[in-house]
Amino acid sequence: MKILLVEDSQTDAALVQRYLRDDRDPHEVRVVRRFVDFAAVVDSGNWDIVLLDMTLPDGEGLDLYRRAREVAPTVPIVILSARADEELALAAVAAGAQDYLLKGHVDNVTLKRALRYAVERDRMQRRLENGLAELERQRANVIRLNAQKNELIATLAHDIRGPLTAIVGFGEMLADGSLERDESIKAAETIVRNGQRLATLSDDVVALSRIELGELELDIEQFDFAALVAEEVEGRLTQRPIRFMCDIDDTMILGDKRRLRQSIDNLLGNAVKYSPSDTPILVTLHGNASSLTLDISDQGIGIPENELAKVFDRFARGSNARKAKIAGTGLGLFLVRTFIERHGGHISVRSTLDIGSTFSIVLPRSGAGLSVRGVIVLAIDRSVREGAAYELRTRGIRVRELTAADELATLDPAAVPFAIFVDARIADGDRLRAMLPPSIQSIPIVEIPPHFLGDELIAAIRENAE
Repeated sequence: MKILLVEDSQTDAALVQRYLRDDRDPHEVRVVRRFVDFAAVVDSGNWDIVLLDMTLPDGEGLDLYRRAREVAPTVPIVILSARADEELALAAVAAGAQDYLLKGHVDNVTLKRALRYAVERDRMQRRLENGLAELERQRANVIRLNAQKNELIATLAHDIRGPLTAIVGFGEMLADGSLERDESIKAAETIVRNGQRLATLSDDVVALSRIELGELELDIEQFDFAALVAEEVEGRLTQRPIRFMCDIDDTMILGDKRRLRQSIDNLLGNAVKYSPSDTPILVTLHGNASSLTLDISDQGIGIPENELAKVFDRFARGSNARKAKIAGTGLGLFLVRTFIERHGGHISVRSTLDIGSTFSIVLPRSGAGLSVRGVIVLAIDRSVREGAAYELRTRGIRVRELTAADELATLDPAAVPFAIFVDARIADGDRLRAMLPPSIQSIPIVEIPPHFLGDELIAAIRENAE
């Protein structure tokens, strides 16, 4: 234990050092004699605890403790004083001191015990404070998500009603035989177009529910990605002129054809929806031996610069799109990002207001996505384990939860995880790595970030995997 002793009496300081001298449980003690010296060294020593005299040449009493607390807000402080003042002791403890010990009333056993207990109480207190802060954050998230889901339900009701009305109306007209040939063709096209809108909505809602439950699986196969893009472009040509350019010959890829089709459909649908009807859309496909890049560019309303960072979040929609009353659920881009990241790729956007947007997808040809292999979350604390697992699953990543380090030895070497997230309180990385089967001991072991947000977790995976 590293102890910073703030004591101006050489005799008392020597006595405390003698009490803390123990070959079986060695303590590192540094003595400073004034508050100004304490303030100069407290940040540089990574101290476990401060033992503070209440009477120094440059400070005393409760004011001295408060000054010490301001200088060292994260280090537990135990007061060791000659002042047998019960009111002062209670006031100091109320202000945050871990204990108030009287000189002459402690020995080597009681002093070491008091310091150990103080450190443990401080750890428990900080865990409780962090837990309460996390609960408040989660509560705020639940309130926000409930509001967003209520809005989603209202939006879905509106978006479903429009296509259904068109389908039923034109269907009745066709059934009555009241339309001429050209009119009947247009009516049939309207029915097909609105049916496609309903199918897209249905696919998005089902995909969202699978992601939320951690049940979204990829069906990996090899296929021609350029042919898939060309099919989606052709399906939109009746709505907008679209130019498709491909500058490579080999466009084979490993991936989930259905989910990548859904991604392209969402991006093309947005390009059509958010741009004027007389402007073209440009789709380009290029790449190299290891990856393919798809760019979809429109000349639409664009996205405000300060909203670009959140455009791929669940239920996120541009403020200008809301003001223009353009229908949308805010699910499409979130699903696209999830599907692409599950393939080990990434998506980005460049946008300028009233000029247009370009969405770029980069996909590895191998299909070696982090979610196909999955990750492990190892934490004894249930709230930490489930919180991190939830944030990962909502990003479409397969997660296995473990409650004890010993379970690492049971991992199947044939099902190599992409990374292991671990609560830092369980064990150090080297010890955990030694528990793994030899063939998978090289995988990244990542400490769970303090707030285990989805973006922080993904960034931690990528940083440790490089």
